[in-house]
Amino acid sequence: MADQDSGAKLSFELHTAARLMRRNFDRRAREHELSRARWQVMWVLAREQGLKQAELAERLDMAPISLGRQLDNLEQEGLVERRRDACDRRCFRIHLTDAAQPALKVLKALADQTRAEALAGLSKDEVAQLQNLLSRIRLNLSGEEN
Repeated sequence: MADQDSGAKLSFELHTAARLMRRNFDRRAREHELSRARWQVMWVLAREQGLKQAELAERLDMAPISLGRQLDNLEQEGLVERRRDACDRRCFRIHLTDAAQPALKVLKALADQTRAEALAGLSKDEVAQLQNLLSRIRLNLSGEEN
């Protein structure tokens, strides 16, 4: 029974910590008029330019129709562009534009602030250990999706 209790507590702590980090980041991002939907799209594209719209929706765990509306808005603002896929003309690949760079700099600074607040009081070794343990948990769980 003690193992079940500690497992439940771990799940609760992981969920709560992730929720609080998102909420903290969202609060900071709103001050720069960056909603979660906007910054998440830009954040993923900054790491993986040229994703197909369906791939981007999957990475974001978002319905393709909702992503389409978000991309329409970002495209109107000149922050992203859809380019036809060279191999499959039915598909578009999504790219950030140069106009998105200032917003990405803001997002990076906000992420650094949020991370610093979340990890305050932890040593470099503790942060490395936490990262390794969370990576192992992620790998354990990602096997279910394949």
